[in-house]
Amino acid sequence: MKNLLPLALAGLFCAPCAAAQGRRNVMETLAAALAQDAAYDGAERVRLLEAVRERFADYGLQIVDQRRKTAIPVVLHVITEGSFDQVAPDRIAEVAFAAYQAMSRGAPPEEVEGIALYGYTKKIPGDVIAAWANGYRHAVDNKVSPSVAADLVNFAMSKNLPTSDFDMLKWALVDGVKEGYDAKDYATYLFGRMSEGGAGPGAISADAKAEFRRARAAKRRPHLPEYSGTFDLKPRPEPTYEAPVSAPPSAPASPKASPAPQAPSAPTDPARTAKLPRPAVPADGPRMASLWPGLDATSKSYLGTPYVWGGTSHNGIDCSGLTSSTYGENRVKIPRVSRDQWKIGSAPEDRALRNGDLVFFNTLGVGVSHVGMVVDAANRRFVQASSSKGVTVSDLDGKYYKTRYLGARRVVP
Repeated sequence: MKNLLPLALAGLFCAPCAAAQGRRNVMETLAAALAQDAAYDGAERVRLLEAVRERFADYGLQIVDQRRKTAIPVVLHVITEGSFDQVAPDRIAEVAFAAYQAMSRGAPPEEVEGIALYGYTKKIPGDVIAAWANGYRHAVDNKVSPSVAADLVNFAMSKNLPTSDFDMLKWALVDGVKEGYDAKDYATYLFGRMSEGGAGPGAISADAKAEFRRARAAKRRPHLPEYSGTFDLKPRPEPTYEAPVSAPPSAPASPKASPAPQAPSAPTDPARTAKLPRPAVPADGPRMASLWPGLDATSKSYLGTPYVWGGTSHNGIDCSGLTSSTYGENRVKIPRVSRDQWKIGSAPEDRALRNGDLVFFNTLGVGVSHVGMVVDAANRRFVQASSSKGVTVSDLDGKYYKTRYLGARRVVP
């Protein structure tokens, strides 16, 4: 039976009537894109596609029309993030399907991409991802800061909150911000009281409104419970340097700007990449020489921190939160989002990386989707926030990374 599997898959992915008319179904589109990914050998690709086919079942036969085009890059990103961490194919398929379901329910792509990755540590249904993604977008649209809205999602995930409780807390945050209260203080009260137990979100929301109004009338700070969120409560030092914005070479389109699922050009052949000569590590400039000890210590302080979408603290952090926080705690200001970090600084010479350089990865033609920071240039090692392992140090020459490597940016000359 095992010998028949590749033939069965080949039959499954060959173009039926719809493909003959220039249209593909979901599985055909995913298979065409993954066929271009040199990180997988033939057997790995077969196992992954078989797992995805089994989990998607009839959904895999849906034709990729204009509405479903936006879901394909999200699913591919989720699949690639799983392969970064060498997650089992059936788990990758489970998370990819949940992301697809969330998109089918009208959830926003950017939010689904980040929230779905929680599925690599906890099983989360697609309808819940959709509720969280839409709730996050609604909160931000109503002036709740993105870090607080993301912490609401993480709180709901970690506490297994019903979506009804999530919605109540979201509305309480929105109301608190509309009344002019600090979003982090308001979230600290709500989530801290919820963590204590003994009362539901409705009662706690009413208590929050009463306490904050009393505090305003008395011109004092509200009495807040103990709560350590994934938003960063520590004041950052004033920056002494801000990385300049410059056009990166061959900058890719963002997932939002280019959601079409066409198969990208073939990634670098790993065999050829491995044979490239390793250049000498460039010497630090005076500014980086003085900055590096602090950057190194800060990045190491985050090792083991769990992945939290939108997180910026030692309680939870994502990939671009790690790089922006590491630099920010050392008085260097860089953008919060990876695709904006791609636009700053300068491009070092090919493969001549230096400690502190930001390294970027392209997920199957949908643009910048992951970032890390070089911490051992001599051995081409970088620190990153992995969705399943948390903050860890990885080998840039690992096959899953070098075939998706987009380039580097030097923040400080």
